[in-house]
Amino acid sequence: MPASYSFTSRWSVPLAAPRVWDEVERMLRPGADGTWWPGVRIVEPAASLAPGEHLQLAVRSPLGYRLRVRLTIDAVDPGRSLAASSDGDLQGTGRLTVEPAAEGASVLVFDWDVATARRWMNATAWVLRPAFERAHAHVMTAGERGLRARLEQAGG
Repeated sequence: MPASYSFTSRWSVPLAAPRVWDEVERMLRPGADGTWWPGVRIVEPAASLAPGEHLQLAVRSPLGYRLRVRLTIDAVDPGRSLAASSDGDLQGTGRLTVEPAAEGASVLVFDWDVATARRWMNATAWVLRPAFERAHAHVMTAGERGLRARLEQAGG
């Protein structure tokens, strides 16, 4: 039986929302110059950020396992939000929202409601759930740090 998880992560970034959105979009497009998100690799970028487009991610857990996720973009509000359905090792839905915060700053909010599809993860979720949740938090924290470093390197 699949194990279900709901995650909400908030990243505070000291740059305006349009600049942050541009960098997120750049990471997901073809020809991206690598990813700023340690542990996350774009295996197959989306042709464009539009409903119906697909992209494939490989996520390396700090615990040593890898997750393969295919995202289908369900809705895009350019500069503000992107909603997607996931298939593969994690099945469910997610949304990224970029919100303006204090002057010149923004907050990225990631909401994920997924269920694991890998047999070993489902069989061990009763005991490993806290470790899986910490691994998720680790990957998200690394992403926030990576984005901040990328934005500083690019000169904001």
